[in-house]
Amino acid sequence: MPHFKYRQLTDYYHQLIVSGEYVNGDKLPSVRALSKEHNVSISTSTKVLNELELAGLVTAKAKSGYFVTQQNDDLLFGFGDKVINKRDLNALSLAESVQYSFNDESILPLSCTGPSTVLDNEATLNKFYRKAFSKRPFRLQQDNFELGLPELRYALAKHLEFSQELQFSENILITHGRSDALNLALVSLGLLHEKVAVEAPCSFFINANLQQLNIETVAVPMQADFTKEIALMDEAFLSEPFRAYIFNPNFNDPTGRLLSDDNKQALITWAQSRNVILIEYDRGELYFSGQRPKSIIHLLQSHHKTPAISIGDFSDTVSFSFSLGYMVCHQCVDMCSFTKHITVEKPDMISQMMLSEMITSLEYRKLLARLRKQMWQQYCLTKALLKPLYSHLSVAVVKGGPCIWFKLPRGKSSELLFQRLLKRNIAIAPGKMFLANNDFENYFRITFALPWEPRMVEGLSVLVEETLLFLAS
Repeated sequence: MPHFKYRQLTDYYHQLIVSGEYVNGDKLPSVRALSKEHNVSISTSTKVLNELELAGLVTAKAKSGYFVTQQNDDLLFGFGDKVINKRDLNALSLAESVQYSFNDESILPLSCTGPSTVLDNEATLNKFYRKAFSKRPFRLQQDNFELGLPELRYALAKHLEFSQELQFSENILITHGRSDALNLALVSLGLLHEKVAVEAPCSFFINANLQQLNIETVAVPMQADFTKEIALMDEAFLSEPFRAYIFNPNFNDPTGRLLSDDNKQALITWAQSRNVILIEYDRGELYFSGQRPKSIIHLLQSHHKTPAISIGDFSDTVSFSFSLGYMVCHQCVDMCSFTKHITVEKPDMISQMMLSEMITSLEYRKLLARLRKQMWQQYCLTKALLKPLYSHLSVAVVKGGPCIWFKLPRGKSSELLFQRLLKRNIAIAPGKMFLANNDFENYFRITFALPWEPRMVEGLSVLVEETLLFLAS
C-alpha cells in the first residue's frame, strides 16, 4: 500500500505540473506539508519530491523548498526555419544502418521505438488467443468483414469514448497496422500524385512510406512556438501548394512533443481555410499520467468539410509484433471503405477477436496503465543516468511517448557520434535519419522504453561516457 500511495502521489503532482496547474517558479508543498495533506509518512513525501526532481520537473533549493522548473513549451528548441524540399529527404545509407542495428543482437538499439517491449504481455496474449480460438474463428474468417470485425470497431469506439475521444464505430476501419493505414489513406484521398507536406523531424515509417511511393514531399520544421510553425507552413503553401499535411500531434516520434488543444485547433482552422487534408499518426495512448491527449479527429466538427484521418497502432501498446491498427475517418469514411474493400486484404481475424475481447473485458485498459507506469519510471531512471549530459546538450521536454531528443552543440555531428557508439555496440538515431539536411546534423534521439535490464543501464552509462569524450574532442 505505501508503494501504491507513493506512485499515486508522484503521478498526481506530475500531472499538475505538465497540465499547467503549477507553472515555472511555483513552490510545491514542503515535505511536512505534503505528508500532512495526503496522510503519508515523511519518507514517502520525500520520495515523491525526489522523483519529481529526477524527472526534471522541480528543483530543490536549500532552506527554501521545491520549485517547479518544468518547461511549458512542448520543445526547448526548434528544428530550423526553412521548408525543406524532397531532394533533402533521403539518407538511405544512414537509415539502413540504423535499421540493421535493430536486428543485431550484439547492439543495444537505443535508436528503436518499441514501447510495448517494456512489459512482458505473453501470458495475457496467450489467454486471449485461447479465447479467440474457442469462438470458431475459421467460421468468422468466411464472413464479410472487410472494414474490420464489428465487435472490435464498436469496442474501440467505446474505448476512445472513455478517453473523451468520442467516436462512432462506423468511422473506424481496422488495418494491418500503421503503414497499412497510411498507404490506405494516401490511396483513398488521391494523394499518390499530389504534393504532400510533413513535419520535420518526421516519424521514420512515414518518411519511408512516402519515399517508396515516390510522393513529392516538403518538410516543415517544428518550432517551439507553434504559431510560427503554422506561419511557416502557410508560407510554403502559398509558394507551392500541397494537398495534405502528415504529422504527429501527440508524443511525436522522434521529438516527444505534445501539441496543446489550442495548437491543434489552430492547425484545424488553417487546414480548413486552405482545404488541406490532415493525416495524423496519433500516439496519445503513450501519455504518462492524467487524461489521454485529444487527437485532431476529436476536435473536428461536422461543419469542417475538408477530410482528415487519424491513424493508430497496437504494436506500441500490446506487442511489437502485433500487426493491427486502425484509422478514424472524418468526411472520408466512404472513400476509405471503398478503397479498403477493393485493394486491401482483411486483417488477421484471430488478432481482431483477441483485441476486441481485451478491450471489452477492460484488460487492455489495465495493460495501458501498467505500460504508462513502467515508461514513466524508466524515463525518470534514464534522466538520472543521463544527468551529466544535461549541462552540455539541449534536451526536448518529454510528457509521454518512448523517446528523448537531444541537440549537440553546433559543429558536432550526431552521425559521427552514431559511428563512435556503434564501436561500443550502442545504436542511437541520428537526426539525418529523419531528415537529411544540415540543420539536423547535430540532433539525435534515444529511447528509454526498452526492457529495463542491466544491459540497458550499462548502455546508457556508455552513452554518457562516449558523448562526453566526443564533445571534448
